[in-house]
Amino acid sequence: MPASLPQRIAPAVRRRVDIVRHRGSAVACPLCGGRFDRFKDAWNRPDALCWRCGSHERHRAQWLLFERRPQLLREPRSLLHFAPEWTMRERIAPIALDRGIRYLTADLDPTGVDLRLDLMDLALPDDAFDAVMCSHVLEHVPDDAAAMRELRRVTRPGGWCLVMVPLDVTRADTYEDPSVVTPEARRREFLQDDHVRLYAPDIVDRLATAGFAVETVRPQDLGADAIRRAGLLPADWVFLCG
Repeated sequence: MPASLPQRIAPAVRRRVDIVRHRGSAVACPLCGGRFDRFKDAWNRPDALCWRCGSHERHRAQWLLFERRPQLLREPRSLLHFAPEWTMRERIAPIALDRGIRYLTADLDPTGVDLRLDLMDLALPDDAFDAVMCSHVLEHVPDDAAAMRELRRVTRPGGWCLVMVPLDVTRADTYEDPSVVTPEARRREFLQDDHVRLYAPDIVDRLATAGFAVETVRPQDLGADAIRRAGLLPADWVFLCG
């Protein structure tokens, strides 16, 4: 049954009230420019979400990277975005339109995206895109080696592929165990019930095996005060692959 008008309006009113209530200067969102006393708590961690645009820490890390390296969104003529979160899609789409970038979104679930694609077997030609974004997707994919090879295959030589994953920087090796199958066990071992592994920094080796040259961009590389000011997590490493 469709929501009534009051049911549809109430969340928007609450959001506006929260934006006003939490105005401040302690933190700032680089995507929407909002400035607040703190960020909003997420279901699994404090101080995570922008009160205005809903950005997570990883979105803010990505946008700070784009701000510091404007050529990343200036030079490509085509950009493929896997499992695009609303916050990033709403920010990138107008820029792509203005600059004549062919911007396409993709997911295994076709709802709300341009292309239905299986990351382990992409129905795309070689070198199909100048730029590819794949953030917080690989941890859901059964065969991430196949997915990484496919990302390399469809990324044009000289282009870039941005990868982010939930990362445990205290581990030496990525943790996988195919016997962990129940939702409860996966939440305990891999942080969410739809994750199939927990990555360590050795993801760089996996991406290199797939054929990428990998640059690791850590939060401290995005500005001296990026972790505190933009609320980034120390594990919000961006892997810029080419």
